[in-house]
Amino acid sequence: MSSANLLFFSLLLVGPFISVSSSNWIICWSGVELSFLGLIPLLFMNNKYVSLTKESSMKYFCIQALGSGLLFYSGLMVFSDLSSEFNLLLLILSIFLKLGVFPMHFWVPSVCAGLDYSSLYFVLTFQLVAPFAFLNLIMGEMNEKMIMMIMLLGGLTSLVGAIMGNNQTDIRSMLGCSSVAHSGWLVLGCLTGYFWGYFFIYCISLMIVFLFINQSECLSEVGVGILSLSGLPPFFMFLGKWGVLKMSLELYFPFWSISLFLIGAIISLVFYLKFSYSFLLNSGALNWEKSNKTSAIFFLMFNLFTLFLFFCV
Repeated sequence: MSSANLLFFSLLLVGPFISVSSSNWIICWSGVELSFLGLIPLLFMNNKYVSLTKESSMKYFCIQALGSGLLFYSGLMVFSDLSSEFNLLLLILSIFLKLGVFPMHFWVPSVCAGLDYSSLYFVLTFQLVAPFAFLNLIMGEMNEKMIMMIMLLGGLTSLVGAIMGNNQTDIRSMLGCSSVAHSGWLVLGCLTGYFWGYFFIYCISLMIVFLFINQSECLSEVGVGILSLSGLPPFFMFLGKWGVLKMSLELYFPFWSISLFLIGAIISLVFYLKFSYSFLLNSGALNWEKSNKTSAIFFLMFNLFTLFLFFCV
């Protein structure tokens, strides 16, 4: 990695830390922008398809720049004497535009389709931290009606992401739609206080997929890794979804809102199984003697350990 890329990667990491540790909305917004500006040059790092990456990067830049402008304007209105329900709604929608949450989710599959896997991982993980930190910051400004609206939009995000994923045939676009669905669960995690638990589990599950996806002898591990993103037991992601649902029930959230997330999880299982079976069937042509047995055994033991942890805790 060159010194310039190291600098941009440092900005990418520093931005979320600034947003999470700040109690002032201006500094929190600055952390969002630092993370965004650090990511843009990294989108072109180690990519063979430069023309396709340029298109996706330009789309991503335009969407995020629009979201940043709306976020700054609505933040000025909400945290001043000009606060109103319209300005608060505009602030929420600008955050959702940066996150790719319904109804601002339209850009996610097309942007993800043109990125390489390392850039895609940054977009789907690190870039979510700072906007969600901003969303947590403004929770105190919301009334009950706004919180119920956010809960509804989170449930619809999970549902829409699942429906979009069933229309995808490309692995990158599918992971983008999967991120939309998981963003809905992260919105519910913000409301229940289980955001960090779900986010870390999602990052680890997605990292496992990206670690094996470029290795032709590890297609079976990729298939199992994609299946683990669905949240089926005994996979790691099950702990995240179970934790969010458990907190929702303890806080007496309405059943109709929880049912939206459950329906979305069931629908999303269809495309997870479709892509998982595709990788598993392609791996059947490989000889087991040539495959990476150590990584396969480690992956299975890791997921069995999470099941044991679930029953112990």
